[in-house]
Amino acid sequence: MDVAIIPFDEKYLAETLAMMRRWSPHHPELGERSLYDWQRCSRYLALAGGKVVGHIGQIEHEFRYANGRSPVKLGWGITLVLDMSDDATRKAAGRQLLKACEDAPGLKYAAVGVVPAIEPAYRRRGHQIIRSANKYYARFFRPGKALAYWKKPAALAPLVTLANAVLRPRTRVRFGTLEAITRFRPEWDAVWNDLLKQQYELYGTRDAAFLSYKLAQPNRKYFAFLHRDPAGAIDGYIVYRRAKHLARDMDLVKICDFVGSPTAKRDMFAEAMRYAVDDAAGTYGIVGLSSTCDAPEFRATGMYVARPYPVVLAAGVEGDVRVDFFDSDLDNLW
Repeated sequence: MDVAIIPFDEKYLAETLAMMRRWSPHHPELGERSLYDWQRCSRYLALAGGKVVGHIGQIEHEFRYANGRSPVKLGWGITLVLDMSDDATRKAAGRQLLKACEDAPGLKYAAVGVVPAIEPAYRRRGHQIIRSANKYYARFFRPGKALAYWKKPAALAPLVTLANAVLRPRTRVRFGTLEAITRFRPEWDAVWNDLLKQQYELYGTRDAAFLSYKLAQPNRKYFAFLHRDPAGAIDGYIVYRRAKHLARDMDLVKICDFVGSPTAKRDMFAEAMRYAVDDAAGTYGIVGLSSTCDAPEFRATGMYVARPYPVVLAAGVEGDVRVDFFDSDLDNLW
């Protein structure tokens, strides 16, 4: 059956959400109307015989180079959901939806959440798989739960428990002060850019408009803090939340987004760890995602588990890109 790709049309909304709920059962949140309405992105649909058989979104986000090169606009491919009832239709819809994003004017295609099985397909399409620039960082209070989610042997649980006993979590602020905030101010934008430029080769823009939009995501309870150094100067922020999977047995504290000096990061991660240890009773652990440059600060806080996190970038996009959970749609899922 022939497949046609069209820009999203509102008349297909109910059918699209129903398709997502059926064919992405591990992420029922994708079928929530409130999330769909909140998400700012371009969208494409795949139609076969007048029926919605696929959906993809694309988020435009400016990434800047520390060395002053012209910024690049990445187009994050998100929420690729396909009707799996017919294999030929599924393959055709998937290929054409990806191509619609790859051909978007002015954008360089990018993607996260890539599993090894589909990496060869991205390479065949001419993209890069950047594996060395970013990592997941974690500490697990209930190792068996996390190992099962990550499909790792349960036999590793006693080793993680032993490591937890040796590598104690840090929960005390030592290098400045933290101030709870509910919004971000435009006058802080330059501070965030300077801090990012000092530490990362290629990074996503952080400004008041972007951060306030992220904090407004529905069905989320975020905790946001500003960090000040001993002299009172602003040198960082952090946003974290408790995340409970809606369809699988997983309950984690997630460090969603942060920018800071090395000492500010140690304080801010310590605050997130304090929340995980003292306030988030029953949580299975705490996780973060960021550049390998941030490994010392995560480890110093007791988040010693680390594994590479691959990022797909279009050919020609140079540099070690830094991503965290506020990039792409990584914080949309549970």
